[in-house]
Amino acid sequence: MDRAELGLPYDPLPDILRELRLAPRAAALPSPSPNPNPNPAIPSSTTSRRRRRRGRGRGRGHGEEARDWAAGLPREAILAVLRKLDHIEILMGAGQVCRAWRRAARDEPELWRRIDMLNHAELSFELNLFGMAQAAVRRSEGQCEAFWGEYAADEDLLHFLGDRAPCLKSLRLMSCFDILDEGFSAAVKKFPLLEELELTLCDNLGENDVFKAVGKACPQLKRFRLSKRCFYNYKHSGYNKDEQALGIATMHELRSLQLFANNLSNEGLTAILDNCLFLESLDIRHCFNVSMDDTLRAKCARIKTLRLPYDSTDDYDFQVHKPIWSGADFFSDSDDDCVYGGPDYILDSDEYDDYCDPYRYLDGVYEDELDEEDRMMLKAMRMFLK
Repeated sequence: MDRAELGLPYDPLPDILRELRLAPRAAALPSPSPNPNPNPAIPSSTTSRRRRRRGRGRGRGHGEEARDWAAGLPREAILAVLRKLDHIEILMGAGQVCRAWRRAARDEPELWRRIDMLNHAELSFELNLFGMAQAAVRRSEGQCEAFWGEYAADEDLLHFLGDRAPCLKSLRLMSCFDILDEGFSAAVKKFPLLEELELTLCDNLGENDVFKAVGKACPQLKRFRLSKRCFYNYKHSGYNKDEQALGIATMHELRSLQLFANNLSNEGLTAILDNCLFLESLDIRHCFNVSMDDTLRAKCARIKTLRLPYDSTDDYDFQVHKPIWSGADFFSDSDDDCVYGGPDYILDSDEYDDYCDPYRYLDGVYEDELDEEDRMMLKAMRMFLK
């Protein structure tokens, strides 16, 4: 029994995928060479790499019609497929299948309204994620309402986002180490409509009253998440454990707050509970400077979802590191608890795809969108790096 007989609406995706399987992709491929390595003095892998470099931009001119095999598909059908992918996948290759796919990926702002660049940490050392993020924001044409980036944001990108996305409501940043307090405080003023903010493992953020700046600049903020790598019990005098908490206490419209491995004390938590009267969800796991007494428990009685410092972390989204209770434990020769980046990505391997080339993205634009002067500069850069 088909969907019509069951009274269900028509779903175009199966038909689209059938078209993709039957599409004449082989027609777009060059004929195999009878002698794949005509110069035996040059290793075949080197020849293959040169062939890939020479082939960059192939498909334009007389061969382009052969690649435009999806020209007969309606735009909405192509977009239905692209919406199944995340935005890094679109930028790295899905948007390069043929001219019709390229136009759909580039010219449809709706596709870029909620930009998700998470879960690609393994690419952070091989791709220009900052440039890709700029390309994605630019394609939204001012309609971007959410930007989620991992290793994909710095202070310049935040200012770019503020200028190009005036309606931004959700900003989630993970492992963005190039963002500092002063730059963030200045950039956040451009997000007055922000309702959700996440700063996870952004180790260089959190001092100099940066969260007071957030509370002042984003009066509609309803969800805030601040997660640190691990709890560290600072012993030196003069350190204000509650500076961040007092800044968060200025976010009066908060409904949901997660502080993981924060140094706030009972005083800081009290300030948050007294000033954020609409809180419905509070997560302070691994905030071991908080000692839940009767006064705090009474203040927390109105919270619908409450996670306390020693509660289980089994459902926590990130790796949980053991707390550090003394300065001597802070520096260790063991890297067992620290994971940076992902598996090696060998650019010269046979699996390497030109669409993954970091040089495809220069300040957020495709190479073929550069003017002649910039293109010559890029060519000289590549010659220098060889």
